[in-house]
Amino acid sequence: MKTEFFINNRAKFAERMDDYSTAVFFSGKAKRESADQHYPFSVDRNFFYLTGIDREDMVLTISKIGGKTEETLYIPPVDEHFEKWYGILMRKEEARETSGIKNVENRNDFLDKFAGKLSSSDGPDNVYIFSYITDADEPEDSYRGLAHWLRDKFPAINIKNSLDIMIELRSSKTEEEVEEIKTAIGYTREALEFVMKNLKPGMYEYQARAHFEYQLMLRNSRPGFPTIGASGPNAVILHYVDLKRKMEEGDMILLDLGALSNNYASDITRTYPVNGKFTSRQKDIYKVVLEAQEVALDAMHVGGLEMDVNDAVKAHFAKGLKALNIIRDDSEVVNYYYHSIGHPLGLDVHDLRRRDKTIQENNVYTVEPGLYIKEEGIGIRIEDDVWVTKKGIINLSKDIIKTVDDIENFMNS
Repeated sequence: MKTEFFINNRAKFAERMDDYSTAVFFSGKAKRESADQHYPFSVDRNFFYLTGIDREDMVLTISKIGGKTEETLYIPPVDEHFEKWYGILMRKEEARETSGIKNVENRNDFLDKFAGKLSSSDGPDNVYIFSYITDADEPEDSYRGLAHWLRDKFPAINIKNSLDIMIELRSSKTEEEVEEIKTAIGYTREALEFVMKNLKPGMYEYQARAHFEYQLMLRNSRPGFPTIGASGPNAVILHYVDLKRKMEEGDMILLDLGALSNNYASDITRTYPVNGKFTSRQKDIYKVVLEAQEVALDAMHVGGLEMDVNDAVKAHFAKGLKALNIIRDDSEVVNYYYHSIGHPLGLDVHDLRRRDKTIQENNVYTVEPGLYIKEEGIGIRIEDDVWVTKKGIINLSKDIIKTVDDIENFMNS
């Protein structure tokens, strides 16, 4: 992505800050897995959105004092011993080129320099830190640590949450961001087609996952979230990730998966017959789910409510489930459709969303109706990624086949 994208993001953030304020963003650190191993590093998405840098242990500050904005990036100092073991650290020149931030300083100096600015006569009255969904007993992260430090050392400073500003900025996708999501969707389509060609009874669920993730690796991508590959009765479990079951003749497999492109995610679900042919009963249920997706797309529009789209799908499912002799009363739908119709998508698979859950221009959403019939051991979900525009809904993943005929023809060609 171009440096100007990140420069513009910081400028838009600064416009929305209160004057005499400083915002702090951390890139994060890899969590320790064992004595000498760490989990793979995943950059803080807000930090990436504002800098374009995907590196550990960095800090960004954006200050607005008297209407004047100042940006500083703190990066780890060069350590030749570290580089011999783990790889080359980012130099200041590269950090400036990637982010467009001219003032790049030593990460070790951050706290002292920040304290100095807070203590100065023209220092900020407010400090913005980011806080989203957390548990009361969640381990302390860099943002919580900074909040505790501020309350202890500078109790007169107001601590503000940058969440609402980041929701406003990140929920409206630029064409450049949509192109990254489309690239991730393209990786997903190619990998899914490989999976479809290799599915057969006798395979294990984890083998289907291995086929998918191997194809992503060949494209220098990786899964955006743990791959769900739920066959037979496991498909009624929404987030089934054990993937230990051996698939049998007559089974379907529900694959909920996605790829990353420059940290932007795809999120796609398809349900396939393992042997390449749907049974008559599977086709009937599949048709109701596929029709529900069209109902959802017709109900989506700029300014609409997510709740209204979901209600339209539930009303469709009530009719369909009655026709299938699964329910008698509309109230029973909740037993077979027990999630919402979708969620925002972007740098996070479940991206930041507006508090009022209204659908806005340039949002990207998943649309994922599903039916889960435990007594028949059938779970079917169909999920696409769509872009909300003034002219209507654009299905970004329309090239990933999903009709019964297309799936069967492809798997048996």
